[in-house]
Amino acid sequence: MRFDEHLDALIAGCRATDGVTSLTTFGSAAASEAGRRDEWSDLDFCVFFRPDRSDDLRASWAFLPHREHVVLEAREYDNGGVVIYDDGMLYEFGAGTPWPFSDPHRDVVIDGGDLTLTDPPGLPDPAQSVRLFLAKLYIGMGRLRRGERVAANAHIRVHALTGLAEALRQRLAPDAPRSPFDPFRRIEQALPGPASRIAAALDTDLEDCARSLFDLSRDLLEPGWDAYPSAAADVVAARLGWH
Repeated sequence: MRFDEHLDALIAGCRATDGVTSLTTFGSAAASEAGRRDEWSDLDFCVFFRPDRSDDLRASWAFLPHREHVVLEAREYDNGGVVIYDDGMLYEFGAGTPWPFSDPHRDVVIDGGDLTLTDPPGLPDPAQSVRLFLAKLYIGMGRLRRGERVAANAHIRVHALTGLAEALRQRLAPDAPRSPFDPFRRIEQALPGPASRIAAALDTDLEDCARSLFDLSRDLLEPGWDAYPSAAADVVAARLGWH
């Protein structure tokens, strides 16, 4: 099925399921963001239930359409999950009694009067983000030098990079459209040059990757920004032998 057919089937399944009160789609599944959809788009949504039906529907996921075509189901936390259909479509969703949500890219498809919409969270301080980048990078390199390659990869390619991406976005492209929750999403559109450098770094050996990310931060963030932790960066470079 096409994306629209999956969405229509989901809406029909929710309307037909006793106890479902509201359905909200997010990201490219929202009508306002349909122009962003491509062959890799997921169907992201939240579905809410009456309290008397919540336990049963959280267990059964009876609102999902065409269950005979589901090839994978995985539960995530208490109120969420993912399913994959045999045509490759992936649904990622929250399901339970109502909670407030703040994603600005949303479309209320079924409004049962139990939705609480809030503003997105404030963005982290970019000065704090770049300090965390440097600290996580240094931790990761210590793990690498000790021989803990798995932990090192997580610190450098995930934890450190998150701080770097956040600082880059806020310093170099503060007005570019973005997810308030994930600085990586569509960073290629907001910062094509830096994103290309990051992608190239991620394709290299771990120490080369770390050094490239470190150099990128100094090239693009340090000049003219008093909040950049230059003294700490000098210590890290000296300690790691990056001269």
